[in-house]
Amino acid sequence: MKVWQIYGEGEGFVIDGTEMAFELSGFVEADDADAAFAQACELARGKHPELAQAAGPFPRPVINHMEIQEIGAVLAVEVGKVRVDWFHP
Repeated sequence: MKVWQIYGEGEGFVIDGTEMAFELSGFVEADDADAAFAQACELARGKHPELAQAAGPFPRPVINHMEIQEIGAVLAVEVGKVRVDWFHP
């Protein structure tokens, strides 16, 4: 397993009748970049169930990975935790 730094953005999510966007960031452990992004999204859905809207029918909200980087084991980071910051687009 490798440690990955994740940064993603989501848009088109409706919360309490208002369209919202968000930034997703954090560190996860996974075998590859695709698995790392999937894990970050799953962790985020645990605290933000509205992210499940991205699995709905078209047109639907989107979550895009903007940056996924493998980081060295030298860095001391909290792995398995992501942060979601909501904002109005």
